Amino acid sequence: MQPKHIAWIVFLIPILAANGAYLIGRFEGVAYECIPYLHGCTSISRAARLGSAIFWFRGLMMPIAVFLFAFWYLHYHWLAHITGKRPFHVLISGVIGAVFLILYVDFLGTEGDFYRFMREQGILFYFAFTALAQMFSIHWLHAKTEVLHRRLKRLLQAQASLIIIAWGFAMVQLTVKTLELSWSSQMENAAAWNVSLLMSFFYLFTAWMWQHTQYRWTLLNKS
Repeated sequence: MQPKHIAWIVFLIPILAANGAYLIGRFEGVAYECIPYLHGCTSISRAARLGSAIFWFRGLMMPIAVFLFAFWYLHYHWLAHITGKRPFHVLISGVIGAVFLILYVDFLGTEGDFYRFMREQGILFYFAFTALAQMFSIHWLHAKTEVLHRRLKRLLQAQASLIIIAWGFAMVQLTVKTLELSWSSQMENAAAWNVSLLMSFFYLFTAWMWQHTQYRWTLLNKS
């Protein structure tokens, strides 16, 4: 397994985990029928903890947290090789996000105010620190655009565009939550589904970057 394969794993598995959990809920009759990305009939957490879906979601997402540790470690070394500097804040932010993902998945499906609080904080800080790590990564690469290959520049632009759109969804989510409108819950849910999907594509574009630069394990000994 090469570094690009780890990037592919952290791109694909969370998408399969969330959408698969919803489809399991629909099959078992415990989830609402809709398109979550448009209608927001259920949150990712609710879809993942109903019926048998929790076993599917936990079984996929707990290992993904470990793969995220590996991804950010590898990405840190790749960035150091490309930029000539050591972007520790990319690594630290990504690792903290992965820790909070473990916290979220561990408390998913448990009952009580304390456990709900832990789930909410876990998912909040997972998204926050992961988004920070992604933005720091984009910043470091953008500072070196003059030495990047044209294909890398296009992939970097795609990453930046997706992050901007994801933050737009996040701002909409925060606004409707603050206004407490009658449809706030559905809008929040739809925004969360879309933010999660958009942030996942960061890893896909990174996989293509690593593939283009022929990133191998041997590079770790040189950075």
